[in-house]
Amino acid sequence: MNEFHKHATAREVAEQISAGMLAKETPDVFAEDSAYITPFALPGAPARIEGRTAIMEHMRAVASSEAAKALEIQEVIPTFHEGKDPEIVVMQFKVKGKSNVTGEAFELDSSIGVLKVHRGKIVEWHDYPNIIGGSAAGGTLRQLAAMLSQIG
Repeated sequence: MNEFHKHATAREVAEQISAGMLAKETPDVFAEDSAYITPFALPGAPARIEGRTAIMEHMRAVASSEAAKALEIQEVIPTFHEGKDPEIVVMQFKVKGKSNVTGEAFELDSSIGVLKVHRGKIVEWHDYPNIIGGSAAGGTLRQLAAMLSQIG
């Protein structure tokens, strides 16, 4: 690669993720040695996944899960926050759509993510999804509560 090759910026990578949310697809934007971190993961779910292949497999599993199928996302409204470090971007997502369980429309502040991007690839993604809000929007709060009551 020559010195004039332009890599995607952190903001551009975040924009790719935003576009993929509507299609329930994760773009191939992870470095080989990247980490996906969910500090508030549900019990039994991984709080850290390492490596591009493992992260992509996890993202595909999440996108095809029953929880994801409960939500028909019709619009993604992103907000991006950039600071002094050009490798870091904070992304907030609001989604609008319809519950495939109840048939009702929803508007949801779905997640906040902090990306560290180096040479156009994510090296670290700290993801803070709104699990309870998503479950409420999807009409699956009872199922979530039942699953959580089994832990302990």
